[in-house]
Amino acid sequence: MKMISETPLVSIVIPCYNHKHFVKRCLDSVAAQTYERLEVIIVDDCSSDDSSREIEHLIQRNSWKTRFSDGTLFHKFTKNQGAHAAINYGVSQSNGKIIAILNSDDMYHPNRIKCIVNVMQSHKHEFVFSKVEYIDENDRSITQSHPVAHRYFLIQKLIEQYPSVGFASLISNVGISTGNFVFTKELFNRVGEFSSYRYCHDWDFLLRSLLHTEPFCMEQDLYYYRFHGKNTFESLESIGDEESTKILTSILSQMQSHKLSNLLAPSPLNWPIYFELFLYWFNLGRYLKS
Repeated sequence: MKMISETPLVSIVIPCYNHKHFVKRCLDSVAAQTYERLEVIIVDDCSSDDSSREIEHLIQRNSWKTRFSDGTLFHKFTKNQGAHAAINYGVSQSNGKIIAILNSDDMYHPNRIKCIVNVMQSHKHEFVFSKVEYIDENDRSITQSHPVAHRYFLIQKLIEQYPSVGFASLISNVGISTGNFVFTKELFNRVGEFSSYRYCHDWDFLLRSLLHTEPFCMEQDLYYYRFHGKNTFESLESIGDEESTKILTSILSQMQSHKLSNLLAPSPLNWPIYFELFLYWFNLGRYLKS
């Protein structure tokens, strides 16, 4: 990885779909960032509510224009294409060396970008995400009280139990959401665009990134993931299982047969004994093509 400049431009890509009740709080959390050099790219995925009108009102404020002198782009799709397409379009329009995603119903901690850029510079990380605080529609923490939120909280605990982030990532999406992803534009160009999976495009991108670099998880809760009545996880199970099978079949095949540039990635070359044991423990061998 090339050294990131002292104060790199960070492009925040915000895919939006029917989040008129939350998008103001989302954008306010971006405006409150303690890191200065930001450009904002908002892509509305043909929302059927007033999300677009709300966004247009917010970004026309003088305070917004002053804060984001490095630029704001707002693009509206004329037909719904999915979150992956909105993200890919946003990245394609970005000028920053670093890309940060933010889902339009979620929020950033004020120090998120500053903390992550600092660790990317000091340790030459290409892909960083953080621990997550789970909130309700009124911004109240539900990490310990909501059963699904607590399950997500425990998913990130998996990172502590295995020798690399990669092994934990094979069990579950320890990054939790695309909105929690921050990566270099250079890495994105090597990994490729987000795939057209309806629910698991985030996990797929994380796993494909493993082939190139070792992700880093920051211990601070720097991302606020909102639970509300329209979260997609409610209908995840059947389609998600089908997508997971395709993703694991593809990624494990590549881990088995390629010499990987990420020397910590799960593979028989990097982990000659542990990798085979890990596949056995979690019955992942069934995804390997015979």
